[in-house]
Amino acid sequence: MVFVVVPTGGGLNRSASAAGIRAREASTERLELAPTTAELIERIGWLIRLRWVAVIGVVGFLEVARRVFPVHLALAQLYLSLAALAVYNLILHVIYRRLRGTAVKPKVGPTGLLGRFLLPKAIVGLGHEAEAVRAAVFANSQISIDLVLLAIVLHFGGGVENPFLPFFVFHVIVASILLSRQATFFHATLGLVLISCVAIGEYAGILRHYPLGGSWAPGAYRDPALVGAQLFVLGATLYLAAYIGSTIASHLRERERDVVLLSHELTDKANNLEAAYDRVSRMERAKSQYMRKVAHELRGPLGTIQTALKVVLDGLSGELPEKSSDMIRRAERRAGELGQLTQDLLALARARESPLAVEAEPLNLGELAAELITEMRASADGAGVSLFLDVEPNLAVMHGDAAGLRQLVGNLLANGIRYTPRGGAVAVRVSRVDGQLCLDVSDTGIGIPPEDQARVFEEFFRSANARSHTAEGTGLGLAIVKAVVEQHHGSVTLHSTPGQGTRFVVRFPVSAQLFGSVQV
Repeated sequence: MVFVVVPTGGGLNRSASAAGIRAREASTERLELAPTTAELIERIGWLIRLRWVAVIGVVGFLEVARRVFPVHLALAQLYLSLAALAVYNLILHVIYRRLRGTAVKPKVGPTGLLGRFLLPKAIVGLGHEAEAVRAAVFANSQISIDLVLLAIVLHFGGGVENPFLPFFVFHVIVASILLSRQATFFHATLGLVLISCVAIGEYAGILRHYPLGGSWAPGAYRDPALVGAQLFVLGATLYLAAYIGSTIASHLRERERDVVLLSHELTDKANNLEAAYDRVSRMERAKSQYMRKVAHELRGPLGTIQTALKVVLDGLSGELPEKSSDMIRRAERRAGELGQLTQDLLALARARESPLAVEAEPLNLGELAAELITEMRASADGAGVSLFLDVEPNLAVMHGDAAGLRQLVGNLLANGIRYTPRGGAVAVRVSRVDGQLCLDVSDTGIGIPPEDQARVFEEFFRSANARSHTAEGTGLGLAIVKAVVEQHHGSVTLHSTPGQGTRFVVRFPVSAQLFGSVQV
């Protein structure tokens, strides 16, 4: 017996979500319900809680009415009915807890005649229909029994004389929230039939009439016109409420169904994307491993070839004709290029391995840059390029792969020297910016055309002006730079103007430990 109606909408949806979370926490074996089924089960719990409010509210009203209003109440019978309602609701509470805690395998397919009658169409086909049917049967039984108990309470409270006769409407609205349209009209009919039986029974003397007194004239319950009018108004109200409630609930359920189907579709697509990403990742790892294996296998023979060619060029195997010496020198230079290519392939494959594949160690990026500038100064002097280094004092330590970071800084320096004309300069600055370690390498070289800047980090790509400036270069240097940056969860940005120079800015996360100043 329910005297309050709670509207559907976001609140109940949140309750349903909370119910799903509680159910999963209660049992790791419980299968996840379809949202519409979980919401149906949660609303049944709301109905049971609401019934407790109704019991307390009726008791309070009876106590006030018998002291304030000039009515006669069959208190013993009414309190006995309310006690039966309280015991009945306690049993329902136990059944509801068991219903929520029982795992049911998902079932999609025919739901049977009873399921098609009770379940809203929006729930059918979304999974867990066996559990949804059980919940709907449970809700339907409760509402039917509530209507019977309400008719009994009204019988002991004056029958058709009771001003709370319209309370049958609340059960019809509850039915429209929980059940199908046809089930809602069934309960509207059941309520009308029950109160009609009470009225006819009292009119015919089959049931005892408990008069309320007050403004009701004695024997009014035997007035056919008055009783008929009461029942007609009540019937019209019940069927109107059934129509309006079921129509609104149907529209809301359709929206919920669309959301659920869209959610399922998005989940499927997300799973497909995740599977595709996993396949691409495995292919990328396989590619890196293959590239690393091939480069490793090539490095040994190439080194042997270079050594043998140098021995011949040095005259240790005898004098060579000038043409033969020139051919061997060209072969030795090509072998050196192949050797550099294998070194770059190994560096790229190593940088693309998982961060767990290398052992991170604390290092100072400023000291590393200073070492590399010292090593490359002779090459820069030969190319007529000046090198400058500016390191901010008290730089934070960086944890990373020392070999990979050395390759990164070395490639940026080598590119700056290679593509800067004589008289130009390459400047390196290491500082801390916005809590990150920043490596800034800029040159006054040939620059990169705007149409090529988006591709400079691709493997084996060299811009047209770079190829015309020098034939040297494997096209892997900047690809290695990007791979090392990503391996260390950093970022790299490029700023370049053709004919004016290029600037690369690399940023890395750092730890809190501090190093001293770097002197260069």
